Amino acid sequence: MKEKVERGQFYTVEDYWLTDRVLKFIKDSGEKTIYDPFAGTGEIFSALREKGYSSFFGLDVDEELGWEINDSLVNIPKKEGIIVTNPPYLAKQSASRKGLNLDYFKGTTYDDLYLIAIERVLEAGNKSVLIVPESFINSNFKDKDRLSSITIIEENPFVDTECPVCVLSFDGRKKGFSEIGIYKGENYLLNLEELEKMRLTPKRSVKIKFNDIDGWLALRAVDSTDPKRKISFSFREELDYDFNKRLKVSSRHMTLIDIKVDEELREAFIEKANKRLEEIREKSNDVLLTPFKGNRKDGVRRRRLDFKTARAILEETYREVLK
Repeated sequence: MKEKVERGQFYTVEDYWLTDRVLKFIKDSGEKTIYDPFAGTGEIFSALREKGYSSFFGLDVDEELGWEINDSLVNIPKKEGIIVTNPPYLAKQSASRKGLNLDYFKGTTYDDLYLIAIERVLEAGNKSVLIVPESFINSNFKDKDRLSSITIIEENPFVDTECPVCVLSFDGRKKGFSEIGIYKGENYLLNLEELEKMRLTPKRSVKIKFNDIDGWLALRAVDSTDPKRKISFSFREELDYDFNKRLKVSSRHMTLIDIKVDEELREAFIEKANKRLEEIREKSNDVLLTPFKGNRKDGVRRRRLDFKTARAILEETYREVLK
């Protein structure tokens, strides 16, 4: 298990990923063979066998798994069929920390193995379906215009990780982002163009310092499992959290922020910042925020507010309150 996790391999067990829409995409491809270049324990084949498929071709780098040996992070042989796969997920930073081979990351701007895997899949030229971290949506992957759809899966299909996932369906045809739908299960949320237009970029026009022990403004940057304790800005005194002992330069879940706002305006400032945050969450169906491991008790995926977006929200609020 340790070696498997170090390589970023999480084997799909439950078939939550195989929604009606994803299955229709596979069937509409017209391909009879399911091709998995990261076959693992063959769980994807098992799920599709139950849907009537009987022709399968698998590859894997692990010789103990019984497939034809191939390092599909280097090259995927061209074969007939539709590629349906769950590639390895491992960030470059994590690989470096574990002392693992970083050769896969040479010559690429991508910082996670799954992004390299997607690139290899597209190079193979097949229509494809991939189960990958939902963080793909906010990634710098350059060929998103070859997507047909993105399906967010809130149920966890793995037994050994709580990594939030989505299913990418690639038809290979370049298109405008307005043609690429984002779904949660079977439900349509918005298209990729609409999402991209919602992204906020800070202008660095206001002095704002995060993780400042003297800051008056607090940010709970991650949803709790309790639906009532969501991401929000507040006065530092309102959070039951020992900032003096726990706040670090690297803190990302709870932070104190220094921003110059007169005391009599601070309550209105917090109210407007939280209102803007809720507008973003509602309009983007939460997709603009970073997915966080595990779900809330009501089954909804937890989210994290990154500091770049938080800064942009605070800049907007500052201009509005102090205009």
